[in-house]
Amino acid sequence: CMHYIPGSHRWPLLPATGLAGDMESIRSVLNDEQMVAFKPLPIELKAGEATFHHPLLIHGSKANLTERPRRAVVINVCLDGTRSDSDEPLLVGMPPVAKGSRLEGKFFPLLREHY
Repeated sequence: CMHYIPGSHRWPLLPATGLAGDMESIRSVLNDEQMVAFKPLPIELKAGEATFHHPLLIHGSKANLTERPRRAVVINVCLDGTRSDSDEPLLVGMPPVAKGSRLEGKFFPLLREHY
């Protein structure tokens, strides 16, 4: 089950509180108005289903308490010409992209040419 905070993609940019772990950790950086709006909306996904959402929409899932592993695939899409804002690896297992460098190469394939 994925949980989303409706409208959070329109909030000012928030500091990162981690890509993994407790979704509740984001509360530590919210202002009073955002705290009031922080009402996770659960969306149940069945096996084989997918969801697409704005990258700034606060989202997450709770701990998997079953014996079965949770399997997921994440695909991030960005505009051609997007540049890295950090010298750190963008995702675990990926080589870092120098700050200011374009996101390109085998980890950032061009989906279609500009027309």
